[in-house]
Amino acid sequence: MNMLHGLIKFVLSVGLLILGILLLANVVALHTPVGDFLINDKLGQFLVGISAVFLVLLYWLTAIPVKEERFLTFENEGGAISISVKAINDFLAKLADEFAGIIRLRADVAASRDGRVEVRLDVSVKAGTKVQQLSQILQQRVRESMRENLGIAEIHTVKVNVSSIVTAEKPAPGRPADRTDWQSEV
Repeated sequence: MNMLHGLIKFVLSVGLLILGILLLANVVALHTPVGDFLINDKLGQFLVGISAVFLVLLYWLTAIPVKEERFLTFENEGGAISISVKAINDFLAKLADEFAGIIRLRADVAASRDGRVEVRLDVSVKAGTKVQQLSQILQQRVRESMRENLGIAEIHTVKVNVSSIVTAEKPAPGRPADRTDWQSEV
């Protein structure tokens, strides 16, 4: 249904744009049968042509969805505080640096209509990592970090999705070792 709706919008827009261009061409001395058939007056053709082109351009410029930045807002004794969801996601993604087993962490924070904060973490881990233990510690660390650093205490759920388990490569000669290699040598 959405595809049919999109197709109808496209056809109507192109048709209206072509009509506007033909009317404007008729005003400039390129006589088109459409211009003479619809409106005999040159001023009328010009106004209708400009209006048609302008309406199509205005429609397509306003139809482009603008992603509105979302905020989490909560009250404390001093008043209301709003924090960008993007800022919270970026903040949580930096927690990956605290865990040797995490290769990549992407956070997605959302607030439900009833005010509950939900955190989803998509994580890539190194092979050999104890996923269940890492997930539990990561969940605790997210709650603690959001409470202490951001002042968000009411966190309903922290879901950890392990999207990939990556085997560790042995470093090639001349290439620096990663964290786990140099930590075990000390």
